[in-house]
Amino acid sequence: MQGGAGMKRLMMIPIAMLAAVLVAVAAGASTQTVQVTKNGFTPQTATVNTGDTVTWHNADTADHQVVADDGSFASPVLHADQSYSHTFNSAGSVKYHDAFAKTHTGTITVNGPAPAITLSSSTSTVVYGGGATLSGSVSSNLASEPVMLTAQAAGKSAQSIDQATTTSGGNYQFNVSPTIQTTYQTHWRTADSQSVTVNVAPRIGFSRSGHLFIAKATSDLSYGGHFVWVQRHYGFGWHSVKRVFLGANSRAVFALKTPRGRTMLRIVMPSGQAGVGYVAGVSRTIVVVHR
Repeated sequence: MQGGAGMKRLMMIPIAMLAAVLVAVAAGASTQTVQVTKNGFTPQTATVNTGDTVTWHNADTADHQVVADDGSFASPVLHADQSYSHTFNSAGSVKYHDAFAKTHTGTITVNGPAPAITLSSSTSTVVYGGGATLSGSVSSNLASEPVMLTAQAAGKSAQSIDQATTTSGGNYQFNVSPTIQTTYQTHWRTADSQSVTVNVAPRIGFSRSGHLFIAKATSDLSYGGHFVWVQRHYGFGWHSVKRVFLGANSRAVFALKTPRGRTMLRIVMPSGQAGVGYVAGVSRTIVVVHR
């Protein structure tokens, strides 16, 4: 269990003044004192809540040093009447020892909720070349907490890609631009967020040049030999009217007869043609007026 970004301080405090010093703690948190003696730690075990501070005071004439077994904290060498404090921000149990007398051990049990982190995306699908915003918060509600972002693109292994620092309230944010379906997860202290998947649709270009139309599909894949549907909008919705195969450059030029009046057209690439790691893509709508 990590001790968290705990506050540590080294002080020369006469025993008679110790009680007065311990009054100056943050609201909502408390401080417990452990005496370091020639016979060991008193008390040997202590229980605190998340956010509480433990102060070790050297009540001996010899030097001592308090060291967590898991390396989460370590005091400097404490001479007589010196003290060291550490704030525990994570629930769990920490064992520690005296570096000058390793048979002298102690345990701090920290009550409270386990660290937790949330994650959500501004959108579930982006068009190739577009981006999404990932955001969440950490359960400590503290600023300046480091959050790591990992990403697993379709067919790839997960890897760390970015790190952010929380702002007020424990909030954080990442801007991502996946080029293929990607699953994201954030990590803080010992906590992992839920996974969030952002789908990617091919960018479908649709334009008109005189009496001809141009369709183009763009992603990390080549779409030569794949087809798209030309769709026309009727009063009851969109209806496929022509299948067009793309050339080696993922592009096609084609003719389409339209009726008199106003016609709304678009291009759709079905998910089965978009390829592994992509969802169906839809172009912009073109309005053709035929008189």
